[in-house]
Amino acid sequence: MSRGMDSASTDQLGVTRCGNVEFRWGQRTYVMGIVNVAPDSFSGDGLRDVDAAVAQGQRFAAEGADIIDVGGESTRPDFIPVSIEEELKRVLPVIERLAGELSVPISIDTYKAAVAREAMAAGARMINDVWGLKQDRELARVAADNGVPLVITQNQRGASFHQFFPELVADLKRSVQLALKAGVDWNNIIVDPGVGFGKTVEQNLEIIRRLSELRSIGRPVLLGTSRKSFIGLVLDLPVDQRLEGTAASVAIGIAGGADIVRVHDVGQMVRVVRMSDAIVRGSPSWPGIEMADISLPATIYLGLGSNLGDRMGSLTMALERLSQRVTIREISSVYETEPLGFKEQPLFLNAVVSAMTELDPFELLRFTKQIESDLGRKPGFRNAPRPIDIDILFYGDLVTRTPELTIPHPAVAERAFVLVPLVEIAPEFVHPLSQRKVDDLLAEVDGLDGVRGVGRLSLKGTIN
Repeated sequence: MSRGMDSASTDQLGVTRCGNVEFRWGQRTYVMGIVNVAPDSFSGDGLRDVDAAVAQGQRFAAEGADIIDVGGESTRPDFIPVSIEEELKRVLPVIERLAGELSVPISIDTYKAAVAREAMAAGARMINDVWGLKQDRELARVAADNGVPLVITQNQRGASFHQFFPELVADLKRSVQLALKAGVDWNNIIVDPGVGFGKTVEQNLEIIRRLSELRSIGRPVLLGTSRKSFIGLVLDLPVDQRLEGTAASVAIGIAGGADIVRVHDVGQMVRVVRMSDAIVRGSPSWPGIEMADISLPATIYLGLGSNLGDRMGSLTMALERLSQRVTIREISSVYETEPLGFKEQPLFLNAVVSAMTELDPFELLRFTKQIESDLGRKPGFRNAPRPIDIDILFYGDLVTRTPELTIPHPAVAERAFVLVPLVEIAPEFVHPLSQRKVDDLLAEVDGLDGVRGVGRLSLKGTIN
C-alpha cells in the first residue's frame, strides 16, 4: 500500500483520473447521475429502451453530472438477480452510446467481474461495486488491469454489527485491502458507506451524521442517499416525493465531507451541491473554473447550425429563444456549408451570434441544451444530422476544460464555417488560447470555398 490508510486530511486525497477527466478531491463535490436499465429499480426510474436511457444520460450531462453511472440489475432489498448475459444485454448498448457521445466518464454499476470487463471494452471508465468485493473478488483485478477508479461499498446484508459504525469502518478498510492486494492503485479507490444496504433507518441516519469519521480510511467518500427508503420512512412519503429529503441528506453529507453524491434528480441536486459547496468550501462549485475567471455580464459568441427541416426557421426560432435570457448584440450572415464527418446528409446553414449574459457558463450550457431539445434535437451519433445545434464558442476570455464543457470550443480555429461568420462580426477578437486574432486564423483555414452566404437572420432589438 503506497499510503497509510489513516491519512484523514482532505488535501491528502490527491487526484483520481477517470478517462480523460481528473477528479481533484477536496476542491468541490462531484455529482454522479444514475441511469437505471433495470426495470425493477426501487426508484421507479428503470428504463428498458436504449434510446431513453441514452437521452437520460445526455440530459444528466447537460444538467451538470460529472459521472454517469449505468446499472442493469436492481439492488433493492428484494431484488431478483439477473444473469451475466441479461445484464450485459441491458448495459452495453447504453454504455457504448454514451461513451461515444459524451465527454463525461461512464461508470458501470455491477458486482460481477465479467460484466465489468465487457463494460470497460464498451467505454466505461469506472466500476461501482455495491458488494465491496465480497461477491466477486476478481472484480478488483478488472479495475487494476484497466487502471480505472473502483467504488467500494459497505454492504451489510446478511450480517449484523454489535458496534455499528466502528465495525462499518473496519469492514470498509478490509475491502480496501482486498483491492490493494489485487493491484488497484491507492488513488483509484473510492469508498461508499452503503446507505440503504442492509441498514436500519437509525443506522442510515448515523452514517450521514458521522460521515466525517470515514476520513480515517484516507480515501474520497461517495454518498448515495437518493430517494432511499429511510427518507420515505422518516417523512412518510413514497419514492416519487423524496426530493427534499434527498436534498437535505446531500447537503448535510457535503458538510460531513462527501466527495461524490450519487443521485437520480441531477438538475436539482447540482444546485444543492453548488450551494452547499459555497457554504462549506467558501465558493460556488463551478468545476474547473475559479471565481476570478468569471466577470459578469460576459460577452459570449455562439455558433448556430441546422440541416434538417426548415433550416432558416430553426435558426430564427433558436435566436428568439436565446434572446429571452441573453442580450443579442450582433448576428452574422447565414452561410451554407458542407457537413463534417458523416457526408450522407443535407447541407448545413450556419451563423454566429455575439451576446451579453449574466448566466454562468454552466447555466448557459443548460439553457442552450434545453433550446435544442425543445426545437426537436434528438440523441444521435457524432456529426449526425440535426434540426438545431448551438455551440458556446467563447465565454469572455475564459479558458476551461471540464467533463461537460470546454471553452473556447476546441474546433473553432479549424472550422471555416465558424470562422467566416465570426470574422464578419468580430474580426479583431483574440482567441484566448492562441492569442491570435480570428481574422488571422481564418487566413490559414481550409475549406473557404465551401462556405456560401445565403441570407441573414434578424431579431428586433438587436444592438448593432
